Amino acid sequence: MKFLNKLELRYVFNEKSNYMDAVIRNRCEKEILTMIRALADMLDVRLMIYNEPAAIAADNYREIWAVAGENSRCISVILNLMMQVLVRKTLSVGGQPLGERSADDEALLQRETALFRKDLKLKAQGVPHRLVELLSTSPRFCKYKSNFFEAIKGFPKISKIVIRELNENNRLRSGSLEVKRDQFDYYILRTDDLPPMVDQKATIEIISPVLSDARYRWKGIYNKGGITIDFYMQDEDFKRQMIDDKIAFASGMCIDCVLEISRRLSELGEVVNTCYVVRTVVRTRVDKMEIITPQGKKHLRKMQAEQEQLTLDLFG
Repeated sequence: MKFLNKLELRYVFNEKSNYMDAVIRNRCEKEILTMIRALADMLDVRLMIYNEPAAIAADNYREIWAVAGENSRCISVILNLMMQVLVRKTLSVGGQPLGERSADDEALLQRETALFRKDLKLKAQGVPHRLVELLSTSPRFCKYKSNFFEAIKGFPKISKIVIRELNENNRLRSGSLEVKRDQFDYYILRTDDLPPMVDQKATIEIISPVLSDARYRWKGIYNKGGITIDFYMQDEDFKRQMIDDKIAFASGMCIDCVLEISRRLSELGEVVNTCYVVRTVVRTRVDKMEIITPQGKKHLRKMQAEQEQLTLDLFG
């Protein structure tokens, strides 16, 4: 069987040895293959990956994957994209993320992916620089890279890794990329915790309030996805208004609020919401009756002032 697309990962050693720690090798292989599979699924490219025996060298260990599928050109794009995402740094010198990630970036990634998926079917060859940037800072791919470089950092004799796309004759096809050992730390995440996400326009239908003890969480249905969540109510003014019967709880009551969502990365690179906190209740709604809270009025005035300032900055 002949394979038109291949990927070579070379672990270069600082000594004359070709033995590789089996646990580290398998962990690294898992992250690389997961990245390829994730990109193929995102871009709707069908492929199968096989291990190919590699020649033994004196000072390195080579891993070669032969890739089969319906479209060699599309597979080449997937491999090239994976290589670029893998070697693009995640962190700065101080260990801080190189780019802040927002909900807008996630939406932009979905749009860019959809556009490129369409272009890929129309014979696109290269990979858009913007798509590489968005994927490289995606929490999911940052976690894959972190797992990979954390594993090889734990094997002291690895001096660098080299990744190449090969043709059917194991000749270089589209360039070679490498990362040296002194750069590994720029890929390893310091924590799995992500910056909290703030939803300024959240709506929660309250199922059960808790007014007696701030340690206990309320239960409600969050409008984003219609999921049931347990959340902390940290708007003390709102709780006081309910205790004083200025706002009466009724079945089906909804609150429009500022909701802070704490998040972290799972081992598989998935973003998991770990905690929900209501900072400010803007208004309550029961049937057709709406009441804007005093703190809600302050919040709305602040938002309007910020919007007006932004407009002045743009056109001033």
